[in-house]
Amino acid sequence: MFIVYSISNIAGTTNIKEEEFVTADRNYLQSQSEKLSVEQFLEYEKAEDIDYILPGNGNIDLRMKITDYYQISGEIIESYLTGSLVSVEAITEDDIIYGRMPQNEKEIVLDKVIYDKMSNGVYNTISHKGITSAEEMIDRKVSAGSIKEMTIVGIVDKKSPSIYANKNIFVNLLNSSDSGDTIWYGSGGYGTSISNNLDVNVEDYTLYLDDITITKGRMPDNDYEVIVNKANEYEMKLNKTIDKKINNVNLKVVGYYDSKTDLQTFLVNNNTVKYNEIAEKGGFMVYPKDKKVVLSRFTNEYNVNLEDKYEKDKEVYMQEQNDAIKGGVIFAGIILAISLVEIYLMERSSFLSRIREVGVLRAIGSKKFDIYKMFIGEILAITTFVSVPGVIFMSYILSTLANIPYVGDMFVINLKTIGTSIILIYAFNIVVGLLPLFKVLRKTPAQILARHDIE
Repeated sequence: MFIVYSISNIAGTTNIKEEEFVTADRNYLQSQSEKLSVEQFLEYEKAEDIDYILPGNGNIDLRMKITDYYQISGEIIESYLTGSLVSVEAITEDDIIYGRMPQNEKEIVLDKVIYDKMSNGVYNTISHKGITSAEEMIDRKVSAGSIKEMTIVGIVDKKSPSIYANKNIFVNLLNSSDSGDTIWYGSGGYGTSISNNLDVNVEDYTLYLDDITITKGRMPDNDYEVIVNKANEYEMKLNKTIDKKINNVNLKVVGYYDSKTDLQTFLVNNNTVKYNEIAEKGGFMVYPKDKKVVLSRFTNEYNVNLEDKYEKDKEVYMQEQNDAIKGGVIFAGIILAISLVEIYLMERSSFLSRIREVGVLRAIGSKKFDIYKMFIGEILAITTFVSVPGVIFMSYILSTLANIPYVGDMFVINLKTIGTSIILIYAFNIVVGLLPLFKVLRKTPAQILARHDIE
């Protein structure tokens, strides 16, 4: 039983699950350089063998309202989904385990790892609210700031915390995830003036076409143009720049809008939102078509150091877990060694009580090979009827413990660990059972029977 425990513990301690350290799609390359200019970013974006580039670390947060239980149907119960933004083009229909592929920009796909992280452990945020399986995430509505409603239509199991979406909404997802809910409500009338609040987030005006109406001027179709609430008409003059800067360029007011919801924010085109994301964030994520080619290109042509995100996350995780892994393996190894020593002492004690029998067999002419066969048969029989039931019983106990969060991660119970335990027990029992016999059979029958420790 202790041998099974030790081997399962060693396997569990050294078993590194990818979902424990993977934070993004395995194909991503990351630059952790400081902020770069928009011009540099756009130049990198044009490089061959690159699918797309994301400013920052590419992570987004989505909010999901949950109303499964009658008791909470009137409450605003939300859970947050955090994941790495990935193009839906990175998956195919064959990757879908539940649901289907997205058919428009308002539909997304999640990796099952995101559900697992939300539903397991101490920080369980959804199972006690009514969602008890990944399949139940299908058709749930999620939002991200100004993007008020998207639908989860599919689940994949690629072992990375990824959120798959259409490239066309990448910029707005990243921006909305940063800014949170950008709809502000004024104190009355036309709303509260924002002329002195230059920390107001910029948003893509196309997200608010159902909410706003242009009262003067036009939409901000060109880069670095902005429209503001008409309450700011006297402070922010039409066709004049304001103090709000993006990429060190002052925004130019080209229109005023009226809002059904008293929206108070700067509305610009999608490019300007993108430039703001680039200018505000440090580093970037690259999704390459060919990793080796892109790594070489950025090193040689741009003098930019890119790191394999997967390998970097794994390296950092292993460094953090190194001491824990060593400690676990040493502890399990000590228990295994003690167990094997105990088996050796029991086998040796059993053999010493039978030395006279061996001497008599040799004295009446029994061959060494026949005596070996006799002892091997006994060892196999004893191991089968005594040790194997212990292996089975301990395997059952550990398989039960494996279902308990945190405790279960300490053990791996499968055919490999059980088989290894059984093979080790049989091999060790045979070796330690025959080793004393081998030493004794080197002596003559008279020498064997004359040993002082025989009664």
